[in-house]
Amino acid sequence: MTWLLIVFGVAVVVSPLMWFRQSPRQKLITELRRAAGSMGLQVSLHRRPDAREDETRLESVCYRLPWLNDNCRQSWVLHRYSNRGWAFNSPDINTSEWRWTIAQAQPQWDGLLQEATAEFPLGVSAIIANKAGIGVIWNERDDASDLQKIALNLKKIQQMAKKFADEA
Repeated sequence: MTWLLIVFGVAVVVSPLMWFRQSPRQKLITELRRAAGSMGLQVSLHRRPDAREDETRLESVCYRLPWLNDNCRQSWVLHRYSNRGWAFNSPDINTSEWRWTIAQAQPQWDGLLQEATAEFPLGVSAIIANKAGIGVIWNERDDASDLQKIALNLKKIQQMAKKFADEA
């Protein structure tokens, strides 16, 4: 009987500690964010890409690369999965599901953005350019191969922004 009480007492003490263990989903997110950091991406909470000025809740995750220099800074959002904003229309581009909010990128970006929107995983719901850098809103439901696609495309956009700024 004494051993049973000891086992019960240990179980009562140890059981709250089991709540600190990560679930498989939390472990995946931790690994993705650690890998993103090693690729040079910054991970932060962000507003919904189609949020209005008064909507300040941080409910999305943004994977971002900083601009290479101050001349690259832009401010626009290209998003999908919402009807807010205006269509991403260009004579050469068939991207009807993507929409602009806040502002629209200059026409020289159209080809690059067309390529990027086609190559990003389906979990990417927005491309965001702001003073901090170029980033994507991603649902983090995919694996490391999709993270690599995101990092590669963001680096392409980052390099092109530097090229556009140098030409200007």
